[in-house]
Amino acid sequence: MMKRIVTAVLLGLFAIPVFASDFTVKSVKGVVEVRRGVNEEWKNLKAGDSLKPEDTMRTGKGATALIQSVSKKLSVPELTMIDISDVRNLTQEEFLLKLAMENILSVPQRNNEETIIPSATVLRGSNMEKDALEATRPFDVGTMQLQGAKVLFDNAFFGTSILKTKETFRIYPELRLNYEARILTAQAFEKMRLTNEAVAEYALLAKEDLTSAQQKIVQGSIERLKQK
Repeated sequence: MMKRIVTAVLLGLFAIPVFASDFTVKSVKGVVEVRRGVNEEWKNLKAGDSLKPEDTMRTGKGATALIQSVSKKLSVPELTMIDISDVRNLTQEEFLLKLAMENILSVPQRNNEETIIPSATVLRGSNMEKDALEATRPFDVGTMQLQGAKVLFDNAFFGTSILKTKETFRIYPELRLNYEARILTAQAFEKMRLTNEAVAEYALLAKEDLTSAQQKIVQGSIERLKQK
């Protein structure tokens, strides 16, 4: 009950306008598609088309796209899914509120018989599973969303990159084995000067079966941050 109350309060706080920009598609190579708002249908994008904050775009195998707003240009690589509403900078206050919400949603829910109900099932439901690409497994959609989070990171949208990665891990928990995405999340916390959060992310990673190169990055980052 308390979790539902807190969730409702935070949802109310998030009922604010999205200040993402409109984008124009400057060029496309291969199959690049858009889903408009709540419409489940994917349609081909071409140069000159517009993208609104409520739209989602995806690129197919070997496909790329270049999109541009008044102040930003993004190169979107192959096999990437990105919500246009995520292409924006968040204030630290707004980010921390959204992060708190995501952390609450990630806690497994229980029914009266104490049976754990995965939060992804509760949130998305059978109808929302249509978010998956028609020709691919949902797991592949998660991988494409993580690639979208990397595009956000590479373009300094660190807050939305973190949130998209954590949301994807919640919906597709098996993707938590993507340690590169988790390292990128820790680095994004660093970029936002949220040292405690960054150290916590690195500490969790240090317990995983990382490659020697990944372990070096993680341990070096922990030592460096603890000196600050």
